[in-house]
Amino acid sequence: MRRVVPMTLLALAFAGCGTTAPKSSVDNFKDPEQRAVAQKVEDLEEAGKRNKPDDICSDILAQALVSQLNAAGTDCATEMKKAIEERKVTINGATATAEVRQGTDGPTETMQFAREKGQWRATALSG
Repeated sequence: MRRVVPMTLLALAFAGCGTTAPKSSVDNFKDPEQRAVAQKVEDLEEAGKRNKPDDICSDILAQALVSQLNAAGTDCATEMKKAIEERKVTINGATATAEVRQGTDGPTETMQFAREKGQWRATALSG
């Protein structure tokens, strides 16, 4: 079975896990449409932190992506749960690496992080 979850979605789903959430940036946008998109990003991060894969599938992902996941021989909630849980985090001083396995036997995606202004920030994504 091939997982079809894009790396950026995986990154967002667990980007804030284990850290204190920064202040909301939604208010930085004046345009209502931009604010709505920024809110969805924050909703995705929060659902990942709360381990709520069903919320991601029902409230955040487009139906086309949910259907794509379902057609790949799995279901959206299972894939989102895997995206949230299947990771390895290694910290080396002020840098860190997070690895997420794509399915049971699939490739590993890697994110690089660095400490910036007291918070972990992604510096590179593989994909």
